Amino acid sequence: MLRKKVSSLFLMLVVLLNMVSPAVNAATLDEQLEESQQKQAEAQYQVDQTQSTIDGIEAEITKANEEIARIGGVIDGLNAEITALEEKIDKAQAELEVIEAKLEEQENAMGERVRTMYMYGNGSILEFLFNATDFSDFITKVDMSRYIVESDKDSMDALEATQTEIDEKKKSIEADRQSVVDKKTEQETALNEQESIKAQKDELLAQNQALIEEYKAIVDAEAANAADIQSQIQAALQQQASSGASYSFTPTEGTYQWPVPGYYPSADDDFFGTRLHPIWGTYLTHYGVDCGAPSGTPIHAMGNATVISAGWNGGYGNCVVIDLGNGIQALYGHMSSVAVSAGQTVSKGDVVGYVGSTGDSTGPHLHFGVLLNGSYVDPLGYF
Repeated sequence: MLRKKVSSLFLMLVVLLNMVSPAVNAATLDEQLEESQQKQAEAQYQVDQTQSTIDGIEAEITKANEEIARIGGVIDGLNAEITALEEKIDKAQAELEVIEAKLEEQENAMGERVRTMYMYGNGSILEFLFNATDFSDFITKVDMSRYIVESDKDSMDALEATQTEIDEKKKSIEADRQSVVDKKTEQETALNEQESIKAQKDELLAQNQALIEEYKAIVDAEAANAADIQSQIQAALQQQASSGASYSFTPTEGTYQWPVPGYYPSADDDFFGTRLHPIWGTYLTHYGVDCGAPSGTPIHAMGNATVISAGWNGGYGNCVVIDLGNGIQALYGHMSSVAVSAGQTVSKGDVVGYVGSTGDSTGPHLHFGVLLNGSYVDPLGYF
């Protein structure tokens, strides 16, 4: 008899473990999935931020390239000026050689004149005048003497002018050459600076591109990890379904009011935790419980509370959130209409709205969620 009782107890424990283990496993996998998705989101955020940085660097590199091209064009223009100037210098040099040859000829002529004057002295002109045979001859010799003196003066003036021309041409040539060389040096310095800036930006770009590849690898790895976890969750749920286990819930009378008396979670995916989303078709965390009920069924306040919000709330459609104090808040979603307004005080059991199918919903039901200190918890723990 005792052996039969022990065997029966053992069989009951086995059945209970088969019923509970998949749920525990699913919950654990749900946490892993949420963590993986969070890592994936964080890595994707870093990808987006790094891409923004890369876009900025590439814009700066474009500007640097444009400036390099502009400076390069200026330098090409200066090189053309230098080429033209060198041609001008060659021409000036040839003219200079002609002038210098003329100067040498003038210097030789003047030297010969000075040598003659030295040999014969200045008195030779007087002797030349007094040797005139008559007055007419004297006048002629005076004119000739004046011509000789003026010729000497013209030769000196020409010599001086030639020397001045030579000096000015040399100075002009040197100034032009130096001006262009200085400009070219200045532009080459600016070009080198731009190329240095671009090189730094290229290096920074390469670093950020390597960084974004690392983050993308994390995103891909976590996506694969999440897909694997979802497969495990699906397998756990299928195992749960094949074991014949099914969840049901009936609230007990206590501190809080069940929102739709007579209507409770029944199907596995009505409960809090991971489930296959009926609209999106992926395994997501269900942050509440679903209670199927006819449209228009009154929804009651969980307890004495203050209405935080009442109205449209995205995927929850018409939604009411109340604050019960002690960090506890209750959320009622997919209502056909709301019966309260924000700031209003409600008592336990007061009607806050009516069952509907607004927002992301596939049919009339109440989505009932509870938050504790800002985080969703299983509402069934309060009943």
